[in-house]
Amino acid sequence: MAFTIQPYTEAHADKWDAFVMQHAMNGTFLQTRRFLSYHPEGRFTDASLMFYNGQELCAVLPAAAQTVDGKRMLRSHPGSTFGGLIVGPEMLRAPKLVEMIADLDAYAKAQGFEACEVKLTSDLFSTLPTDALQYALYHAGYTDEVEIAAYLPVAGQTHEALVADYSFNKRYDLKKCDKFGLQLRRIHTLEELKAFYDLLCWNLQKFDTKPVHTLEELIDFHDERLKDEVVFIGVYDAEERMVAGACLFWFAQTKTLHTQYLATAPDVKKYVPSTYLYDSVIRTALEMGAEKVSFGTSTHDRGRVLNTGLIQNKEGYGSLHSLNRIYTKGY
Repeated sequence: MAFTIQPYTEAHADKWDAFVMQHAMNGTFLQTRRFLSYHPEGRFTDASLMFYNGQELCAVLPAAAQTVDGKRMLRSHPGSTFGGLIVGPEMLRAPKLVEMIADLDAYAKAQGFEACEVKLTSDLFSTLPTDALQYALYHAGYTDEVEIAAYLPVAGQTHEALVADYSFNKRYDLKKCDKFGLQLRRIHTLEELKAFYDLLCWNLQKFDTKPVHTLEELIDFHDERLKDEVVFIGVYDAEERMVAGACLFWFAQTKTLHTQYLATAPDVKKYVPSTYLYDSVIRTALEMGAEKVSFGTSTHDRGRVLNTGLIQNKEGYGSLHSLNRIYTKGY
């Protein structure tokens, strides 16, 4: 094998996090042990790996062992939205990456895995393009599934210029929200966070689902674990009622503000608070010096089903598109 592969242990946490945040070209806080450790013990069977080129750590794979359709699979960590195989910039050489994927497959098979799934960090959150890594996975016989996401470039833009590119309907809705006196505020207190979480639960209840994170976890993110990476905003009406809110993730390496959760009140009929909320996210991004706003994916069933209404809504703010790729191989 060209690379030495070792299982991750808690003793490696500091070294792992330093590599992901300070060295890797496609690492984000979502792949740090600081973030992944919020999951309670026993939720996942951790199977994360560390790749060494000689004595140097050159890649990590946040992963878990899971049984899928009767097969024991090595999967990109289910506790993170994305981020399978995080590599250093010196590894962006096609022959090296081809060798690395071959070694990963050999290791996984030797450990009794019957399949491997790698969900790459999108180029939207990478400091360098991941084309060579995508090629290496294709070269090794992985098949890919593709999700489409929306993002808005805001670097060097003014709010007025961005609003001018909104669709007519979005500009009309925004003026109506202004007429009713809606206001944007950062939210910090326990009462505000709980009000946002109640909105979020109501929104997701329509789809018979719940937030991935509990209220206690979001409070932990805000107060301690992700206090430099999470931003909560609320939209309030003239009666000081929260009519919309968002939990936003800040990816410092690429200056990207991502909409992790968006929620609106159930009983607002005179105006469209979601339009004001999207505009508030954009204004918050400008205040933070962001270069991009990520509005997330608009697909279901691993990209096979396009949520047309959702992506058209995001496109109404002038959004462009990016792709998330999930690579899978059976042994």
